[in-house]
Amino acid sequence: MRSIKNICVVFGAALILTGCAPSLHPFYDEKDVVFNGALLGSWISGSGEKLTFTKSGEDHYDLLYVDEDAPARFEARLVELDGVTFLDLYPHNPDNANGLFMANIVKGHMLGRVVIGEKSLSIALMDDNRLRDLSDRRELGLAHERIADGSIVLTAPTSELQAFVLRTANDEEVFGAAEIFRRLKPGN
Repeated sequence: MRSIKNICVVFGAALILTGCAPSLHPFYDEKDVVFNGALLGSWISGSGEKLTFTKSGEDHYDLLYVDEDAPARFEARLVELDGVTFLDLYPHNPDNANGLFMANIVKGHMLGRVVIGEKSLSIALMDDNRLRDLSDRRELGLAHERIADGSIVLTAPTSELQAFVLRTANDEEVFGAAEIFRRLKPGN
């Protein structure tokens, strides 16, 4: 029972991090993936959320997200589309995962628009509420499904996701307010 509770906490943390509609397909093709060493290291927000990026493979990252409840791990890729940088997140399976529980979880990609500075990191996540509003008005223009709780799961292929992202990259309602993180010095 404790294992199921821990899994729920980890997935809850992932949902809090995003407030974002997950996508069954990635927001990138391999040609769009870029690597920026400035992202590596640890970052903290004003509310105490901590992000730690480490290099994984040649051109992507592992992300450890920690808030007050529990850590969550993600595969992360920086994606550049028409000069705008985004972060595609895909959850790792939690430690000590219950096989039966995990068989009923469909993992999805999450997207945020990012600006990486020397001492700050800005992440504006795609806003699930805005996507629901667009869907309700039949203006989303992107394949998706509504699930029992009213949330949206994007089902469009990568090419359509990218076209949508490019159309809405500067729409602060679609990407929401940016969370600002400051770089932590090593050892913090």
